[in-house]
Amino acid sequence: MSSLLPLTQKILGLIIAPANTSFSLDSTVNDFATLPPCLHTVLPDRPEAVLALAREKLHTWPYAEVPGCWRRAFVDASLVLAVKRVREALLHEGEEDIGQWARGKDEWEEEQEAGNSDGQQPVNNAGRVERASSRKRRRDQEDRYEGPSSDGEASGSQEQGKDEGWVEEVVGILDMAVIMAGGIERESLIEALLSALQTHIESHPSAPAPSAKRPKLLPNPTDADDDENDEFPTSSPPGISVPQIAFQVPTRDSPPSMLAFESHMRQDGDVNGGPLVIKGALEHWPAMGERPWRSRGYLMHRTFGGRRLVPVEVGRSYTDEKWGQRIITFGAFMDEYLIRKGYGHGVHADEEEDEEEEEIQGAKIGYLAQHDLFAQIPSLRMDICIPDYCYTTPPPPPPPPPPPPSPQDRETPQLSEPLLNAWFGPAGTVSPLHTDPYHNILCQVVGRKYVRLYSPNQTSKLYPRGVEQGGVVDMSNTSQVDDVEVEEEANADLKDNNGGNGNEGEDNGDEKFPLFRTACYQETILNEGECLYIPAGWWHYVRSLTVSFSVSFWWN
Repeated sequence: MSSLLPLTQKILGLIIAPANTSFSLDSTVNDFATLPPCLHTVLPDRPEAVLALAREKLHTWPYAEVPGCWRRAFVDASLVLAVKRVREALLHEGEEDIGQWARGKDEWEEEQEAGNSDGQQPVNNAGRVERASSRKRRRDQEDRYEGPSSDGEASGSQEQGKDEGWVEEVVGILDMAVIMAGGIERESLIEALLSALQTHIESHPSAPAPSAKRPKLLPNPTDADDDENDEFPTSSPPGISVPQIAFQVPTRDSPPSMLAFESHMRQDGDVNGGPLVIKGALEHWPAMGERPWRSRGYLMHRTFGGRRLVPVEVGRSYTDEKWGQRIITFGAFMDEYLIRKGYGHGVHADEEEDEEEEEIQGAKIGYLAQHDLFAQIPSLRMDICIPDYCYTTPPPPPPPPPPPPSPQDRETPQLSEPLLNAWFGPAGTVSPLHTDPYHNILCQVVGRKYVRLYSPNQTSKLYPRGVEQGGVVDMSNTSQVDDVEVEEEANADLKDNNGGNGNEGEDNGDEKFPLFRTACYQETILNEGECLYIPAGWWHYVRSLTVSFSVSFWWN
């Protein structure tokens, strides 16, 4: 019997429980612990309705101001709906019979009655046993299922779509609970259900693997697209320039001790000691060896055959007018943005060369950027380690310059643990010139990146933006100088280099940002296996030179 059955019973027992009943999962006192009573009553029978209402509420307030009960409603309704779909699918497969489900339901009700000592009535579980009408309704839905949508998700034959539809639906429901509502203390249940579901699918002889469209690439002997060589390329594709380094960031060929690192951070007294490239600090990471992130096959396995949903930024940079966001499957992200645009260095057999060049230059680049992928997919978190340097006590960030005041001037909250974010995308992705309030260890796991950094004392020459979109969005941590101008100035500096910047007083014909050319900076190409310390308050511009997978660790 599938382990999914007892797990679904446990999940329902935790969520659809008598009001005010305490469970270990909700042992802390917070506003996530309870749902409005009316929702709690209808949740067992109408999770779709509760989910629709909660989704509407999530969009009623700014995200940080959404009442916790509505986030809880979104997550709990997602879990109940996912369990419902799993049970329907198992019944449809013929693995469990209706009597087993009924016995499971009755046993749970008896346990609730036996353990109910406070006079409360047991929860009405009507509808928890799947009826013939609901099974027929689900079959009708499966018959209409034509595979994932055509906007980049993987697709297969019609028969595969019928079999795979419920799996992808369940995975999508659970991932959206994390992406949209944060999981809010249900993360362990979500991960347990996804893990059990993946085990069930992989061990089920009739369950097909997800079928993804493979792009047809022109022959390229250096990048074989087969199972024997599924690693991302190490060279930059056509159209991606590799800068020559004029002002290299100081580099350590071996990891410094904790004492030496703290000494570096404080070498100028109260002013941050500056960026530092550290080699050899990631050699013990499983992601660099036995569980390689450079392997497409490994990443697909860790993401449930590419079924997991991820938020993707579309466009070269978040400052571009065409920039947008999508939530798509990891497999679709790999196929559409990495394999087609980063992995295959040639052009598609059915595309013109100039069209591919336009794509490479950023008309349609996808970037999984600043996403806590490791909270969503804990199995990937096991492949990396938080650098010990994140547990040092760094100097405080430099104070922001006097006017203009902005929301950024508010005190940065103290972190109890480092904040982890994933940065995964093809060659050509860009993080525009900006600054962050936290100290950062940027670890390069796959590929290479060009990074250019400016000290906080250069801020007046970097033309910070202000509060935009009618006072709603604070962009004061981002420069008005776009990425093209940043790299054009770097090339000009290289030509004029006489051992220093050597460019004071010149504006290179640019009257819009005349001081930018006079700003002093450091730069580096961050290679696979290296990490870069970026002090709080330092401006930095980042561009991927190859397919790149990085992890940032923010701390203070």
